[in-house]
Amino acid sequence: MSEDPIGLLLGRLYSLALSKSNGKRNNYVIEGHKFEDETSQEIYHLASELGLETNPPRMILRMPTVSGNEHQFDASFVKSDIIFVIECKNTRVAAKDYVYYFNAKIMDYVQASRRENRNLDMRGIFLSTIPLADSAWRYAIAYGIRVVDPISPPLEHMIETACGDEVLVLALRDLLDKVAALGSDEYWLRPASPSQLLEHYRFLCARWRDLSER
Repeated sequence: MSEDPIGLLLGRLYSLALSKSNGKRNNYVIEGHKFEDETSQEIYHLASELGLETNPPRMILRMPTVSGNEHQFDASFVKSDIIFVIECKNTRVAAKDYVYYFNAKIMDYVQASRRENRNLDMRGIFLSTIPLADSAWRYAIAYGIRVVDPISPPLEHMIETACGDEVLVLALRDLLDKVAALGSDEYWLRPASPSQLLEHYRFLCARWRDLSER
């Protein structure tokens, strides 16, 4: 397994999304805040197990924002001075709107730090039990938000489980490098658009599933 705790966490979140998405079949339905609360607790324990510096579930981050508002996140943790925040959703309401709102909260902190000549590095992870539409995916990609839903395995998870196809692994690693650069000055120099990156991701997902079904 990869030694990167973020990759390990994303893989565990994918398993979590799969288990929650199968809830009705298992007579285990969690909705609204109950889902968010229970999932936040699970993420807190997962992140702690991986040695990440965790905050309590559903914590309000007490840091400056442009609006003056302080925002609550379902889960959050710190790794190497990078703040990761997680949003959990279990609803069929347009997920794109939730991704917009999630990113708005992140940018409220990031923009405030830039005004004060600080370099706050805050990154988002959006966990959903419902597959996201491509429009939500493109928006998330554009702003460097990692999405995990039941039909969208993290790149790190596919890399770890596609060891029998070196060509596929190399392609996945290349895409992961591009995703890792999202939001940086280096990213904006790249020719690939969010639509192109999403198309490439979907293609590699299909390759990975074909490999898994052999």
